[in-house]
Order: sequence, then structure tokens, then C-alpha cells
Amino acid sequence: MRPAHQSLRVGVPPLLAELTPQTSVGRIWRNVLAGLADLGARVVVADPGSRRWAPRRVDVWLTDGHQGPLDVKAPVVAHLHEATWADPQLRPLFEPAFLAAYEGPSEASARAARRLITVSECSKAQIVQAYGRAPGDVDVVPNGIDHATYRPKLAKAGPLLAAAGGDEARPYVLFVSVVHPRKNLAVLRDAMAGLAARGYPHALVLVAGPAADRADSAELEAEARAPIPGLRTPVVNLAGAPDDEVARLMGGAAAFCLPSLMEGFGMAVVEAMACGAPVVVSDRGALPEVVGDAGIVVPPTAEAVEAALADVLGEPVFAADLSRRGILRAAEFSWERTARGTLATLTAATEAG
Repeated sequence: MRPAHQSLRVGVPPLLAELTPQTSVGRIWRNVLAGLADLGARVVVADPGSRRWAPRRVDVWLTDGHQGPLDVKAPVVAHLHEATWADPQLRPLFEPAFLAAYEGPSEASARAARRLITVSECSKAQIVQAYGRAPGDVDVVPNGIDHATYRPKLAKAGPLLAAAGGDEARPYVLFVSVVHPRKNLAVLRDAMAGLAARGYPHALVLVAGPAADRADSAELEAEARAPIPGLRTPVVNLAGAPDDEVARLMGGAAAFCLPSLMEGFGMAVVEAMACGAPVVVSDRGALPEVVGDAGIVVPPTAEAVEAALADVLGEPVFAADLSRRGILRAAEFSWERTARGTLATLTAATEAG
């Protein structure tokens, strides 16, 4: 065992250090690695298959388990976001090419690593069931968010909406995710049609990026932007907007809604709460445990989502209370907490051998 005073040397494959913060995966790894360094760990970026470096420089490896196992002598901690494809009801939503690229490598990593990290109790249950690991081998370390960017009382989002072809004077419901079918955007669109029929004036605003793992992504994007019967304004999509603009959109939303069929975590929901948006989410995956009592949790049906949004949009006092609770709840999710949890698992992995 290394001396107690010596900094933990954490090996990291180059791919993880090179990811850009423009994606959620890139933000996670950028913040985790920076946080480990801030806590005194020595992050060693090295190709585990290369002969140009000395293995003794690394005490433990940290890797993205979805990329496959590492062939190294030092203990490995694999980070797995989820194992959603193991759910028979959700599996049809994934294309064969995606399953071929991720399912086998994820299982091999899960079985080979000394310890595993995942982002929620929901994902932990999936991983334990799918890969046969003991629950004690899997640590839950929730993601954090950037509280300097996602915070209450930001500048108005009206000019952003106007530039995208929307009505800056009209209140809106916001959806931030991708257009993958498992995000269940079609249900939110139907709920918005129902609200319009009741006389609610709210528009639907999207920050909905492509579903990179779907061959029909372009068709899904077109469906997302299609007019909704009864809505007086077009559905606008600000896909690709920088984080500061997304935060302004969240802060200005009358409600944020993610009726997803499955989320391993749901980072955008926490970001929306941090900005003060009242949130409505489905009762699937990790969303209930992430939101806690700070949002409305309903079945992922158009009727349930419509009713929940009506409660928020039609009752300002209730919406303000949700906003307050959401801000407090979001404060619990920091990257420092994520780094400390990751470091604890890395240390445990070195002590278990």
C-alpha cells in the first residue's frame, strides 16, 4: 500500500482528458478530473497499452466503462452511467449499431473492474441486475452542475427567443435534451396541445440536440419543431445554444419539463432547478430521486404531464414555491461533491487488493 502522505496517482486514458465540455459527457469528465487534482490526486493521462511509460506511476485507473475494460495491472475503477438497454421495455428504442458499440464493452468493464461508480441509485440497480456485481462493489456518486453558470436571476431570455423566431413576450415551457424517442418529447407536445385547448397562452421552447445514435435523427428533429395544434406561436429550437444562454432560457421559463422514459441522472433538470425554473418530470429512472420534493413527478403520459403543467402555470404561488425548493435542491449537486466521492472510490479500490 502506498504511504499515507503520498498523493494518489490516478491513471486516465487520453480519450477522457480530451473530451470537450460542449457535451454532457465532456463536462462530467472535465470537472471530475479537475476536481481530483484540486483534492491532491495526481492525474496521469496515459495510454494503458503504451510501452512508453512506467506502470509504477499509477496506483489506480479511472475509466469510462462504456468504452470497454483496460488491460492493466493496477486496479481499475470504471464509471458507468447506466445500463438502460438491459430493460426489455426500453431496449427497442436503441438501434442495433448503438447496442453493438456499447453493450458488450460496458458489460466487460463492469465485470472486470475492481469497483464501479455510477450516478444514481436507479443506475446502480440496473448495473447490479444486468452485470451480476455485488451492490457493495458499486458506489453512487451523483453528477454536479456549474453553479456559476446555472443560477437564479439571470438576464431575460426574450431577445434569444426573438432571434430564434419566437415571441419574446409570451410565457413558455422549456425542454432541454436531445430528440431521442426515450426523451418522450412527443408526450410533452401533446400536453402542450391540451393546454392550448384550455386557453393557456404558453409556447413550447426546445434546446433539443440531435440523437447522435439514431439514423432517423433528422426526422426526429423535424417532428420536434412541427407546429402544435392550437399553439399561437411556432415551436422554436435553440439547439447548440451555449451554456450561458441555456441558463437564461431556464431562468425565464414558466416551467421546465422532461417527461423522459428513462434517465440515469438528468443533469439538465438540476440545472433548471438551479436557475429557478419549476420542474415537471416523469416518474421513471433517476428523475424522482434527483428532484426529490422540489418538483412535480408524474407518469410519462400526455394527460399526467398536461395536468401537472396546468398546476404550475395556473397557480403562481405554487410555482414560486417549487422554484424556491428547486434552488435549494440543486445546491446539493456540486462538482466538488462528485470529485470527493470519486476520490473515495479510487482510494477504496487501492485498499481492496
